[in-house]
Amino acid sequence: MTIFSLEKEQAVSVWKDMIDLRRDLRADGEFFKVPVVWSEMCDDISTYKTKVVSGGDPNRAGMIAFGDLATLVAPRQMWEKAHNGCWVSNFTLAHEITHLARDHHEQDAVVKNFKLFDGASGRSNIPPTLEEHETNIGAAMFQCGVALMDKNLSTIDLARRAYSDPIYVGKAQKIVQFESFIEELAL
Repeated sequence: MTIFSLEKEQAVSVWKDMIDLRRDLRADGEFFKVPVVWSEMCDDISTYKTKVVSGGDPNRAGMIAFGDLATLVAPRQMWEKAHNGCWVSNFTLAHEITHLARDHHEQDAVVKNFKLFDGASGRSNIPPTLEEHETNIGAAMFQCGVALMDKNLSTIDLARRAYSDPIYVGKAQKIVQFESFIEELAL
């Protein structure tokens, strides 16, 4: 069964990966800015690095990963905006961490960059592939955690608390509150 473009089993797998990672870093009720958490991950795991660069596209970040070595590459402007609470910048960085957490680098040897795509309504982060869609949902799951299951939290309030993309927070909320997702998760 497909839930919002993800197979049920895939959605549960993404959830488990992102909640496990999140719980390694923060309590369930805690929210964070992604650069702070990534920096802590780098302190704990010597093979994780950060490269903040000047110049280039200020809206593009990337994860370079080979085996256990991983470097999050981000433009200085994005990194600083994320530290200041910008949801777009935080979501973009969470997206890159999700690529790493989901081992996408082991599936093929291509550069993966979160980027904004030009569309009829302007620029958006609508992903061109299922892997990118999975990664966007995973980023919202990483940022929001189990709070996504709380039916009393509005999408906007949760997205603001988690410094995340309201569109993907809403999609992730719908996925984790969907009856067949909950049933699959219980198995």
